[in-house]
Amino acid sequence: MVEALTEAGRYERALEWCQAGLDRITANDDSPQAAEYRHGLLIDRGFLRGELGIELDEDDLAAEAEANASFAQFREGLRDALSQGPSVDVPEDGEAFDGIVLRWVREDFTAVRARWLESTAHYGDDYDTYAERLQREARAYSEAGAARVRMVSATLAEFEAYTHRQGRDADAAETRRSFGEWYALTGHPERVLLWPPARNGPCWCDSGRKYKKCCGAPTKN
Repeated sequence: MVEALTEAGRYERALEWCQAGLDRITANDDSPQAAEYRHGLLIDRGFLRGELGIELDEDDLAAEAEANASFAQFREGLRDALSQGPSVDVPEDGEAFDGIVLRWVREDFTAVRARWLESTAHYGDDYDTYAERLQREARAYSEAGAARVRMVSATLAEFEAYTHRQGRDADAAETRRSFGEWYALTGHPERVLLWPPARNGPCWCDSGRKYKKCCGAPTKN
């Protein structure tokens, strides 16, 4: 509700909802999840108070400082990560090209990691880490000049069927790359998405959250 009211420009009403949420959490819940939610509400409250010309209190300022520090730390880490990769295939002749990012669906993540143990560092220890890596890969394609970037969401069963039909080596990284290119042209349209999606649309990673609140959040870009 706070987000909807803020987007509608109803800052005073949004501030009332925000404060009510803070009051409920402070009075009834001291769990780690509640602390994280409280921090988010404090960030929202600080923004709303600033827009309304209301002086920020100590909690607002502390939350803002913590958010700025976390963001700066993340940006520094991201610069380091991008300086080391991910590498993307770019034509040397300057021709227009599409960036294709192959994403294994959440349900298959554990099986995929077990399938290619040598790629564990690429996939990460959990799906959120994997999604962050794919977000960086998509951005790398965009920054390299791709005409468009397509996020291909496929299953391990589809990959195995592809390698069987094509007689390809399922363990070769090149086969996974060619599968992504093939799927981008022939796969289910609803699972071949243009990146980035709309900020208020569903995130490409199937988290169920809006893109701007998930992989498109400022702390991940």
